[in-house]
Amino acid sequence: MASRILLATALVVLLAGVAETAPGKVCPQDVVQDASSPVPLSDVCIPEGYTDIPMDYFDDFSWREFVAMVWPAAQGKRGVADTKKTAGGPGPRVFETYKSLYELFHDDGSAPRTFNEYDPPSQNACAATTGFGDMVLGSKSGIDDIGQAGVGELVGPLVAQNGKYVRLQTLYNQTAYDYLVSHKYYLRANLPPVPTPRPDLPVMNFPMGSTIIKAAWLDLEGFTPEQKARFYSRMAIVKDANTGKCSKISMGLVGLHIVVKTPSRPQWIWSSFEQVDAVPPAAFGNPGKYTFNDGNKKNAMPAENPLKLIPLQPEPATPYNVTRSVMTPIHPKTELMSLVYQRLLQKTPWEFYQIATTQWPRLEGNQAAPVPATQGGEMTTTFPGAGATTAFANLTMETFDQTRPQLGCMSCHNQARMTVDFMWSVLDHAFPAKVGPAKSVVAK
Repeated sequence: MASRILLATALVVLLAGVAETAPGKVCPQDVVQDASSPVPLSDVCIPEGYTDIPMDYFDDFSWREFVAMVWPAAQGKRGVADTKKTAGGPGPRVFETYKSLYELFHDDGSAPRTFNEYDPPSQNACAATTGFGDMVLGSKSGIDDIGQAGVGELVGPLVAQNGKYVRLQTLYNQTAYDYLVSHKYYLRANLPPVPTPRPDLPVMNFPMGSTIIKAAWLDLEGFTPEQKARFYSRMAIVKDANTGKCSKISMGLVGLHIVVKTPSRPQWIWSSFEQVDAVPPAAFGNPGKYTFNDGNKKNAMPAENPLKLIPLQPEPATPYNVTRSVMTPIHPKTELMSLVYQRLLQKTPWEFYQIATTQWPRLEGNQAAPVPATQGGEMTTTFPGAGATTAFANLTMETFDQTRPQLGCMSCHNQARMTVDFMWSVLDHAFPAKVGPAKSVVAK
């Protein structure tokens, strides 16, 4: 461990020379790790002429986004950070105050409210009155928040060792939300058709700075106090998918996707985080238990998800072991970047989170050059590529896709590029919604 800390310390460099990437814009030769600000970067900053794989620059961008998203929000202001607090301060987080999926796509097709407003109780799955900082986890279908995302459909659920299902939540920042509302893209009839001949650019084009979040939450019931202390947790109103009953439960954050559209990467930058105790090997200070693994090496991870989505097994469901594929481990450079930020975020819950992967579109040659919007998000033109030997899947959201690069974040979402600018959530949930379970997860 000491050698890893020394390596991590060596990575913390404030400025060791600069290179100009464009008139008036200067980027450091060495990344500048910073967990002290809630202001997200507007774009990745890569020195002019850099031709190697710019993993450190993108992973640092991911961590800066993560810090901005988990910063406490200003009271009563959705999506606005409280600059008087620190990352470890109390209160709802910035991303938690973004607009939830159900606030944008009403099941009756009615118009959404303004960004800072809250919907009436009838619009959420628990008919709960909500205000600043409140969270409802559940869906009226009973499965939309439990099934993992496949290619335009829902696949099997992830269950933790305590028999509880991971709950999934999609949220939009004001830039993305206002764009969709102003164009009435919450209605399927208003989604622009793809003309013939097929154009070079998507027919829908989110504004720069659009940020879309996918969060994975877990009821930590049965976890030891030592385990719980290593999670960011909060109270949420949660709907039981089998009984339909709603109750307030302490939920822990197990995974977080952050997707940001930037001027140099209009195909979005895809950042994916996990809590460190998901699976073996043990992270530093691990109390001896894992969220999704029983610790017995003899109990291998099944090749495919053994649980069906319909009918959904009541909680506590039968857990299965999850492991990270030895074929696609987290890249060592990414691990080192996580170590740096974990040290910067010591004594906060966020020191127990790590990047699983950052994905981005790339061209050969000068990595500071913007990638043209005409380029797609195929796995052959994104990191880590078609022959990936490092992680491209999040264990909490793409559990069984770890060795299928065609189902990595960018490659999967690329199939929705032309119609909805990569965003499956719009294509699936615009009224009337068309998302449903895959045939493979419905019991015959």
